[in-house]
Amino acid sequence: MEPNLGLLLGLISGVMTGSFSLPMKKTTRWSWEATWLVWSVCALLIIPWATAFFTVPDVLTIFSRAKATDMALVYVFGLGWGLGAVFFGQSIAMIGISLAFALCIGFATALGTLIPMLKNPLVFRTPAGLWSLSGIVVMAIGVAICAVAGRQKEKQLQHTTEGPGPSARHMMLGLLLAILGGIFSSMLNFAFNFSGSIAAAAASLGASSTSKSDPVWAITLLGGLTTNVIYCSFLLSRNRTWADYKKADTVWHWFLAALMGAIWMPSIALYGRAAVMMGDLGSSAGWGLYMGMVILISNIWGIVTGEWKGVRGKPVYLIVIGVVCVLIAIGLIGYGTAGVKDGNV
Repeated sequence: MEPNLGLLLGLISGVMTGSFSLPMKKTTRWSWEATWLVWSVCALLIIPWATAFFTVPDVLTIFSRAKATDMALVYVFGLGWGLGAVFFGQSIAMIGISLAFALCIGFATALGTLIPMLKNPLVFRTPAGLWSLSGIVVMAIGVAICAVAGRQKEKQLQHTTEGPGPSARHMMLGLLLAILGGIFSSMLNFAFNFSGSIAAAAASLGASSTSKSDPVWAITLLGGLTTNVIYCSFLLSRNRTWADYKKADTVWHWFLAALMGAIWMPSIALYGRAAVMMGDLGSSAGWGLYMGMVILISNIWGIVTGEWKGVRGKPVYLIVIGVVCVLIAIGLIGYGTAGVKDGNV
Protein backbone atom coordinates (compact mmCIF):
# COMPACT_ATOMS: atom_id res chain seq x y z
CA MET A 1 0.00 0.00 0.00
CA GLU A 2 2.79 2.44 0.92
CA PRO A 3 4.62 2.20 -2.46
CA ASN A 4 1.31 2.82 -4.27
CA LEU A 5 0.61 5.83 -2.06
CA GLY A 6 4.14 7.06 -2.75
CA LEU A 7 3.52 6.70 -6.47
CA LEU A 8 0.33 8.75 -6.18
CA LEU A 9 2.05 11.45 -4.12
CA GLY A 10 4.89 11.55 -6.68
CA LEU A 11 2.39 12.17 -9.48
CA ILE A 12 0.66 14.91 -7.46
CA SER A 13 3.98 16.59 -6.68
CA GLY A 14 4.86 16.55 -10.39
CA VAL A 15 1.57 18.24 -11.24
CA MET A 16 2.21 20.89 -8.57
CA THR A 17 5.79 21.59 -9.67
CA GLY A 18 4.74 21.86 -13.30
CA SER A 19 2.04 24.37 -12.32
CA PHE A 20 3.78 26.61 -9.78
CA SER A 21 4.73 29.39 -12.23
CA LEU A 22 1.21 29.71 -13.66
CA PRO A 23 0.16 32.60 -11.33
CA MET A 24 3.04 34.68 -12.74
CA LYS A 25 1.05 35.12 -15.95
CA LYS A 26 -1.43 37.22 -13.96
CA THR A 27 1.01 39.53 -12.14
CA THR A 28 1.16 41.77 -15.20
CA ARG A 29 1.37 45.09 -13.35
CA TRP A 30 4.51 44.05 -11.52
CA SER A 31 7.95 43.62 -13.01
CA TRP A 32 9.45 40.14 -13.10
CA GLU A 33 11.80 40.93 -10.23
CA ALA A 34 8.99 42.19 -8.00
CA THR A 35 7.05 38.94 -8.42
CA TRP A 36 10.11 36.72 -8.11
CA LEU A 37 11.29 38.39 -4.87
CA VAL A 38 7.97 37.68 -3.13
CA TRP A 39 8.08 34.10 -4.45
CA SER A 40 11.64 33.71 -3.16
CA VAL A 41 10.83 34.83 0.37
CA CYS A 42 7.78 32.55 0.59
CA ALA A 43 9.21 29.49 -1.17
CA LEU A 44 12.81 29.60 0.02
CA LEU A 45 12.54 31.03 3.54
CA ILE A 46 9.14 31.06 5.22
CA ILE A 47 7.74 27.70 4.11
CA PRO A 48 10.87 25.47 4.33
CA TRP A 49 11.90 26.79 7.75
CA ALA A 50 8.33 26.62 9.10
CA THR A 51 8.15 23.04 7.79
CA ALA A 52 11.45 22.07 9.41
CA PHE A 53 10.49 23.51 12.79
CA PHE A 54 7.08 21.81 12.60
CA THR A 55 8.15 18.34 11.43
CA VAL A 56 11.58 17.87 13.04
CA PRO A 57 12.37 17.97 16.76
CA ASP A 58 14.96 20.54 17.88
CA VAL A 59 16.15 21.80 14.48
CA LEU A 60 18.92 24.00 15.88
CA THR A 61 20.47 21.06 17.74
CA ILE A 62 20.50 19.11 14.48
CA PHE A 63 22.58 21.82 12.84
CA SER A 64 25.00 21.91 15.77
CA ARG A 65 25.57 18.14 15.51
CA ALA A 66 26.00 18.02 11.71
CA LYS A 67 29.45 18.37 10.16
CA ALA A 68 30.41 21.97 9.47
CA THR A 69 31.80 21.00 6.06
CA ASP A 70 28.49 19.39 5.08
CA MET A 71 26.58 22.48 6.21
CA ALA A 72 28.88 24.74 4.19
CA LEU A 73 28.73 22.60 1.04
CA VAL A 74 24.95 22.29 1.18
CA TYR A 75 24.65 26.08 1.52
CA VAL A 76 27.10 26.72 -1.34
CA PHE A 77 25.27 24.31 -3.62
CA GLY A 78 22.10 26.11 -2.61
CA LEU A 79 23.67 29.38 -3.78
CA GLY A 80 24.36 27.78 -7.16
CA TRP A 81 20.87 26.34 -7.36
CA GLY A 82 19.47 29.79 -6.52
CA LEU A 83 21.31 31.25 -9.50
CA GLY A 84 19.69 28.56 -11.64
CA ALA A 85 16.29 29.55 -10.25
CA VAL A 86 16.93 33.16 -11.30
CA PHE A 87 17.83 32.10 -14.84
CA PHE A 88 14.85 29.76 -15.00
CA GLY A 89 12.42 32.39 -13.74
CA GLN A 90 13.54 34.90 -16.35
CA SER A 91 13.41 32.29 -19.12
CA ILE A 92 9.73 31.64 -18.31
CA ALA A 93 8.99 35.32 -18.89
CA MET A 94 10.88 35.24 -22.22
CA ILE A 95 10.02 31.92 -23.86
CA GLY A 96 7.03 30.62 -21.88
CA ILE A 97 6.30 27.77 -19.51
CA SER A 98 6.50 24.83 -21.92
CA LEU A 99 9.92 25.56 -23.46
CA ALA A 100 11.48 26.81 -20.23
CA PHE A 101 10.51 23.68 -18.30
CA ALA A 102 11.58 21.28 -21.07
CA LEU A 103 15.03 22.86 -21.43
CA CYS A 104 15.71 23.55 -17.77
CA ILE A 105 14.53 20.21 -16.42
CA GLY A 106 16.18 18.35 -19.28
CA PHE A 107 19.60 19.76 -18.43
CA ALA A 108 19.05 19.45 -14.67
CA THR A 109 18.09 15.78 -14.99
CA ALA A 110 20.99 14.90 -17.27
CA LEU A 111 23.67 16.70 -15.26
CA GLY A 112 22.17 15.64 -11.93
CA THR A 113 22.62 12.04 -13.08
CA LEU A 114 25.93 12.33 -14.95
CA ILE A 115 28.10 14.29 -12.55
CA PRO A 116 27.56 12.06 -9.46
CA MET A 117 28.33 9.04 -11.69
CA LEU A 118 31.69 10.58 -12.59
CA LYS A 119 32.83 9.82 -9.05
CA ASN A 120 32.96 6.19 -10.20
CA PRO A 121 33.89 6.21 -13.92
CA LEU A 122 33.88 2.39 -14.06
CA VAL A 123 30.09 2.53 -13.90
CA PHE A 124 30.04 3.64 -17.54
CA ARG A 125 31.34 0.20 -18.56
CA THR A 126 28.35 -1.55 -16.98
CA PRO A 127 24.89 -2.13 -18.52
CA ALA A 128 23.34 0.18 -15.92
CA GLY A 129 25.85 2.92 -16.68
CA LEU A 130 25.33 2.56 -20.43
CA TRP A 131 21.55 2.87 -19.99
CA SER A 132 22.03 6.10 -18.04
CA LEU A 133 24.55 7.42 -20.55
CA SER A 134 22.19 6.64 -23.46
CA GLY A 135 19.48 8.54 -21.61
CA ILE A 136 21.76 11.55 -21.26
CA VAL A 137 22.48 11.48 -25.01
CA VAL A 138 18.77 11.24 -25.85
CA MET A 139 18.13 14.06 -23.39
CA ALA A 140 20.65 16.27 -25.20
CA ILE A 141 18.93 15.50 -28.52
CA GLY A 142 15.51 16.27 -27.06
CA VAL A 143 16.66 19.55 -25.55
CA ALA A 144 18.24 20.58 -28.86
CA ILE A 145 14.99 19.79 -30.72
CA CYS A 146 13.00 21.84 -28.18
CA ALA A 147 15.37 24.77 -28.71
CA VAL A 148 14.93 24.54 -32.49
CA ALA A 149 11.16 24.35 -32.01
CA GLY A 150 11.24 27.53 -29.98
CA ARG A 151 13.27 29.34 -32.63
CA GLN A 152 10.93 28.12 -35.40
CA LYS A 153 7.95 29.23 -33.35
CA GLU A 154 9.42 32.70 -32.96
CA LYS A 155 10.13 32.97 -36.69
CA GLN A 156 6.56 31.98 -37.51
CA LEU A 157 5.16 34.62 -35.16
CA GLN A 158 7.46 37.44 -36.31
CA HIS A 159 4.79 38.73 -38.67
CA THR A 160 2.83 39.90 -35.65
CA THR A 161 5.80 41.29 -33.65
CA GLU A 162 8.05 44.30 -33.91
CA GLY A 163 10.59 42.73 -36.27
CA PRO A 164 13.09 39.93 -36.63
CA GLY A 165 16.10 41.48 -34.90
CA PRO A 166 14.88 42.11 -31.33
CA SER A 167 12.59 39.06 -31.46
CA ALA A 168 15.44 36.75 -32.44
CA ARG A 169 17.71 38.13 -29.73
CA HIS A 170 14.90 37.83 -27.18
CA MET A 171 14.29 34.17 -28.04
CA MET A 172 17.98 33.24 -28.06
CA LEU A 173 18.53 34.92 -24.69
CA GLY A 174 15.51 33.09 -23.26
CA LEU A 175 16.81 29.75 -24.55
CA LEU A 176 20.27 30.45 -23.09
CA LEU A 177 18.80 31.37 -19.70
CA ALA A 178 16.69 28.19 -19.62
CA ILE A 179 19.77 26.07 -20.37
CA LEU A 180 21.85 27.88 -17.73
CA GLY A 181 18.93 27.44 -15.34
CA GLY A 182 19.09 23.69 -15.91
CA ILE A 183 22.86 23.54 -15.46
CA PHE A 184 22.80 25.36 -12.14
CA SER A 185 19.56 23.73 -10.95
CA SER A 186 21.32 20.36 -10.97
CA MET A 187 23.22 21.58 -7.91
CA LEU A 188 20.13 20.78 -5.86
CA ASN A 189 20.98 17.10 -6.34
CA PHE A 190 24.62 17.75 -5.39
CA ALA A 191 23.47 19.35 -2.13
CA PHE A 192 21.77 16.13 -1.08
CA ASN A 193 24.85 14.09 -1.96
CA PHE A 194 26.73 15.99 0.77
CA SER A 195 23.96 16.22 3.38
CA GLY A 196 24.43 12.83 5.04
CA SER A 197 25.42 14.12 8.49
CA ILE A 198 22.50 16.57 8.58
CA ALA A 199 19.90 13.88 7.83
CA ALA A 200 21.66 11.49 10.24
CA ALA A 201 21.56 14.08 13.02
CA ALA A 202 17.86 14.63 12.38
CA ALA A 203 17.19 10.89 12.56
CA SER A 204 19.19 10.57 15.80
CA LEU A 205 16.97 13.20 17.41
CA GLY A 206 13.77 11.40 16.47
CA ALA A 207 12.92 12.70 12.99
CA SER A 208 10.95 10.27 10.88
CA SER A 209 12.33 8.77 7.68
CA THR A 210 10.03 11.04 5.66
CA SER A 211 10.91 14.27 7.50
CA LYS A 212 14.65 13.95 8.17
CA SER A 213 15.42 15.75 4.90
CA ASP A 214 13.44 18.87 5.90
CA PRO A 215 16.44 20.49 7.66
CA VAL A 216 18.50 19.81 4.53
CA TRP A 217 15.92 21.68 2.47
CA ALA A 218 16.01 24.59 4.91
CA ILE A 219 19.79 25.08 4.58
CA THR A 220 19.91 24.45 0.82
CA LEU A 221 17.08 26.83 0.06
CA LEU A 222 18.58 29.45 2.38
CA GLY A 223 21.50 29.51 -0.05
CA GLY A 224 19.04 29.83 -2.92
CA LEU A 225 17.29 32.67 -1.12
CA THR A 226 20.56 34.57 -0.81
CA THR A 227 21.18 34.50 -4.57
CA ASN A 228 17.61 35.38 -5.49
CA VAL A 229 17.24 38.24 -3.01
CA ILE A 230 20.53 39.84 -4.08
CA TYR A 231 19.70 39.64 -7.79
CA CYS A 232 16.08 40.74 -7.45
CA SER A 233 17.07 43.65 -5.20
CA PHE A 234 19.68 44.69 -7.76
CA LEU A 235 17.08 44.68 -10.55
CA LEU A 236 14.50 46.48 -8.43
CA SER A 237 17.03 49.23 -7.70
CA ARG A 238 18.47 49.44 -11.23
CA ASN A 239 15.07 49.44 -12.91
CA ARG A 240 13.47 51.57 -10.20
CA THR A 241 10.70 49.02 -9.82
CA TRP A 242 10.48 48.98 -6.03
CA ALA A 243 7.50 51.24 -6.67
CA ASP A 244 5.64 48.25 -8.12
CA TYR A 245 4.76 47.25 -4.58
CA LYS A 246 2.92 50.56 -4.11
CA LYS A 247 0.86 50.39 -7.31
CA ALA A 248 -2.88 50.65 -6.91
CA ASP A 249 -5.02 47.56 -7.38
CA THR A 250 -2.10 45.13 -7.06
CA VAL A 251 -2.98 43.54 -3.72
CA TRP A 252 -3.92 40.46 -5.72
CA HIS A 253 -0.36 40.32 -7.04
CA TRP A 254 0.96 39.74 -3.52
CA PHE A 255 -1.37 36.78 -3.16
CA LEU A 256 -0.44 35.32 -6.56
CA ALA A 257 3.31 35.60 -5.96
CA ALA A 258 2.92 34.00 -2.53
CA LEU A 259 0.74 31.30 -4.09
CA MET A 260 3.63 30.36 -6.38
CA GLY A 261 5.73 29.66 -3.29
CA ALA A 262 2.86 27.84 -1.59
CA ILE A 263 2.66 25.49 -4.59
CA TRP A 264 6.37 25.02 -5.30
CA MET A 265 7.88 24.28 -1.88
CA PRO A 266 5.19 21.79 -0.74
CA SER A 267 5.53 20.01 -4.09
CA ILE A 268 9.26 19.47 -3.46
CA ALA A 269 8.67 18.31 0.13
CA LEU A 270 5.87 16.04 -1.08
CA TYR A 271 8.15 14.36 -3.59
CA GLY A 272 10.76 13.79 -0.88
CA ARG A 273 8.18 11.89 1.15
CA ALA A 274 6.92 10.04 -1.93
CA ALA A 275 10.46 8.87 -2.74
CA VAL A 276 10.83 7.38 0.73
CA MET A 277 7.49 5.55 0.42
CA MET A 278 8.44 4.11 -2.98
CA GLY A 279 11.63 2.60 -1.57
CA ASP A 280 14.32 1.80 -4.15
CA LEU A 281 12.08 3.09 -6.93
CA GLY A 282 11.96 6.53 -5.36
CA SER A 283 15.39 7.69 -6.45
CA SER A 284 15.27 6.04 -9.87
CA ALA A 285 12.02 5.29 -11.64
CA GLY A 286 10.16 7.55 -9.20
CA TRP A 287 12.46 10.48 -10.01
CA GLY A 288 12.00 9.89 -13.73
CA LEU A 289 8.22 9.71 -13.32
CA TYR A 290 8.21 12.94 -11.32
CA MET A 291 10.36 14.82 -13.85
CA GLY A 292 8.31 13.47 -16.74
CA MET A 293 5.09 14.64 -15.09
CA VAL A 294 6.57 18.12 -14.55
CA ILE A 295 7.44 18.43 -18.25
CA LEU A 296 4.07 17.03 -19.36
CA ILE A 297 2.01 19.32 -17.11
CA SER A 298 4.07 22.43 -17.94
CA ASN A 299 3.55 21.80 -21.65
CA ILE A 300 -0.18 21.33 -21.15
CA TRP A 301 -0.31 24.66 -19.33
CA GLY A 302 1.73 26.25 -22.11
CA ILE A 303 -0.91 25.14 -24.63
CA VAL A 304 -3.87 26.08 -22.42
CA THR A 305 -2.53 29.58 -21.76
CA GLY A 306 -1.98 30.27 -25.46
CA GLU A 307 1.81 30.15 -25.69
CA TRP A 308 1.48 28.20 -28.95
CA LYS A 309 -1.62 29.96 -30.23
CA GLY A 310 -1.39 30.61 -33.96
CA VAL A 311 1.62 28.31 -34.35
CA ARG A 312 1.23 25.52 -36.89
CA GLY A 313 3.25 22.94 -38.73
CA LYS A 314 6.95 22.35 -38.12
CA PRO A 315 7.36 24.09 -34.71
CA VAL A 316 4.48 22.08 -33.24
CA TYR A 317 5.84 18.79 -34.59
CA LEU A 318 9.29 19.63 -33.27
CA ILE A 319 8.17 20.52 -29.74
CA VAL A 320 6.16 17.28 -29.54
CA ILE A 321 9.17 15.25 -30.73
CA GLY A 322 11.48 17.12 -28.36
CA VAL A 323 9.27 16.57 -25.32
CA VAL A 324 8.84 12.88 -26.20
CA CYS A 325 12.65 12.56 -26.43
CA VAL A 326 13.00 14.19 -23.00
CA LEU A 327 10.43 11.81 -21.50
CA ILE A 328 12.15 8.77 -23.08
CA ALA A 329 15.50 10.00 -21.79
CA ILE A 330 14.14 10.35 -18.26
CA GLY A 331 12.90 6.76 -18.49
CA LEU A 332 16.32 5.52 -19.66
CA ILE A 333 18.11 7.45 -16.92
CA GLY A 334 15.69 6.13 -14.32
CA TYR A 335 16.19 2.55 -15.52
CA GLY A 336 19.95 2.93 -15.46
CA THR A 337 19.92 4.57 -12.05
CA ALA A 338 17.81 1.69 -10.72
CA GLY A 339 20.45 -0.74 -12.01
CA VAL A 340 23.25 1.17 -10.30
CA LYS A 341 21.31 1.29 -7.05
CA ASP A 342 20.56 -2.43 -7.18
CA GLY A 343 24.28 -3.19 -7.56
CA ASN A 344 24.37 -4.03 -11.26
CA VAL A 345 27.65 -2.21 -11.78
